[in-house]
Amino acid sequence: MLLDTLLWKPLLEASAQTIVGAVGGYAFTKTLEAALYRNLYQGPLDFWMRGIQQGGASEGDQVYIDGLISPYVQLFPGNPFGNAKKWRNIYNFEGKIDHEKYQAMEFLNGSDSSLRLKSLNGESLVGVFARYGYVGEGVLGVVSTRYLTKVLPDFFHRDFFGKVARIGARVARCPTQHGFVLQGIANKAGVNVDVSQYRELFYLQINSISLKRKSTETSCSLLGSQWSLTDSTDQQYLIEYGHFNDQAELRFCTDNLKTRPQWKHTKVYFDEITAFSPDVSFAKVFI
Repeated sequence: MLLDTLLWKPLLEASAQTIVGAVGGYAFTKTLEAALYRNLYQGPLDFWMRGIQQGGASEGDQVYIDGLISPYVQLFPGNPFGNAKKWRNIYNFEGKIDHEKYQAMEFLNGSDSSLRLKSLNGESLVGVFARYGYVGEGVLGVVSTRYLTKVLPDFFHRDFFGKVARIGARVARCPTQHGFVLQGIANKAGVNVDVSQYRELFYLQINSISLKRKSTETSCSLLGSQWSLTDSTDQQYLIEYGHFNDQAELRFCTDNLKTRPQWKHTKVYFDEITAFSPDVSFAKVFI
């Protein structure tokens, strides 16, 4: 399963399978908000804790989340309450690991690597985050592109990063291959890691978006990582960290990526909308 040289390839192939699985399982339906307040969550962390971990919501349930809806999603989505455990696993393993494999494990476990794609077969992948959000603490959503652009006409504009809304959705889940890839890297390196958290992924089949209108409710931000993957085995992962809502900061980060010596070897770029070539878009390479 693992390629001989570039370990990001199976990692992103796994992410692509997750995305295809989520989009393929989506069906847009109109729903009533009869159980709104019982199933209303204040941001994705509330959904993950009170909804998923404490049993307030299960597969097939209609839920509502107040938060930021964004074209940026987690490249490797999952329950953010497992982030600390993932980060510890990077450092607390027995055995030896070389620089290349360590980079791959660090990239996978970082959780805040962002991804922005165009519409896929009439449906769009979106991120649902806290109002002042962090890419590593969100939940993946799928929505009809036609409905999405009716509510948010600028959703695919290069400068758009998100809007605060009440998002209605059905809870669903699809299998993810991330755990198998991570286990393969760990086995090849002779180390032990816990991959149980990757076996299944909850996501949202979005069926309503109600934008917040009051000036006191519309301010928002989003923090995460921008990245480029190269075919340079010495430095496969080029990463910058910044706010997507701040265009000056975002340009600073992306400009920094371009100053790296390995930039000319870029094979995959995180943002399909601003990619310098369609050949380096995630969808073109993996979907």
